[in-house]
Amino acid sequence: MGKGRLQRDAKQRGERYSLCMEIDLKLLQYAVVLARHRHFGRAAAALGVSQPTLSRNIATLEKQLGMRVFERSRRDVMATPAGDDVLRMADELVARAEAVSNSLQMVRDGRGGRLRVAAGVYVHDIAVRSAAIDMIKANSSVRLELLEREWTAALSMLMMDRVDFAVLDIAALRDMPALRVERLGKLVGHYYCRAGHPLLKKTSLRPEDVRPYPFVFSSMSREKAGLVEDIDPGFTVDSTTGEILPSIAVSSFGLGVEIAASTDAISLGHMSQIKEGIGAGRLAVLNLPWRAGPPVAEMGVAYKRERTLPPSARILIGLIRKRFRAVAQA
Repeated sequence: MGKGRLQRDAKQRGERYSLCMEIDLKLLQYAVVLARHRHFGRAAAALGVSQPTLSRNIATLEKQLGMRVFERSRRDVMATPAGDDVLRMADELVARAEAVSNSLQMVRDGRGGRLRVAAGVYVHDIAVRSAAIDMIKANSSVRLELLEREWTAALSMLMMDRVDFAVLDIAALRDMPALRVERLGKLVGHYYCRAGHPLLKKTSLRPEDVRPYPFVFSSMSREKAGLVEDIDPGFTVDSTTGEILPSIAVSSFGLGVEIAASTDAISLGHMSQIKEGIGAGRLAVLNLPWRAGPPVAEMGVAYKRERTLPPSARILIGLIRKRFRAVAQA
């Protein structure tokens, strides 16, 4: 592609972005929801409006933009090539507007806004969930959106202003100047499997003994490749995000425990997460003697450097830190 073509494309994107800024955000929100559902009826239901109202608003948006954003058919609705470009910018604008509105409400009353938090699968189960329960017990009027996500999804939501802060493994955040990171500390992990697993009968395990069995865990950053590369031949690296996907990838730690307890899959967790299963005779620690030491993950809280966290966020972070210390010292 030539330099002139690149300049023209950049100019067109700039013009569309400027035009989006002049349009009612509600129209852009309608378009974003319609693109998500690809059906006028389902999108209207999600928005809480009638289908004719949604149709009129989309027509108004297309008239103001001077272009067709959607192609309609009897079965579904799809964005046009030009519409794809507009929808990407509209999605960002709507998310930012919601974040600003939410922050302003929090500033006004100190606690009335909705606090939105994304947490990685590992740390969510260890500290974030229990900290959120502590917060709700102390203040039943709190409005909280708590999301358990793989680390890439949690980071993506943070960068797109869909959450106020994220709690996750910070190994991959060192070269991200847009973020402010507050360290929580380190967690020591243990490989585990079901009680009665064939590997438990062997006296001294080697990597080739473990490889026939699938590894179940959430996705992880490429910095964590050492956790699986010698024991899980089925792991893959996502070509788009760079994240590592084990043979069996899950988005909930509890689901991973259930799979490991019910099959010959092996997994990884903090002792606080598996001690109950060990005590009940369902799980057992799996020692990998060739490893220099146990796996360690450094956890932290990350948020946009440009943003000031509301008081409710600081309260929850304090509770997360307290829970984290209790678990790490146990």
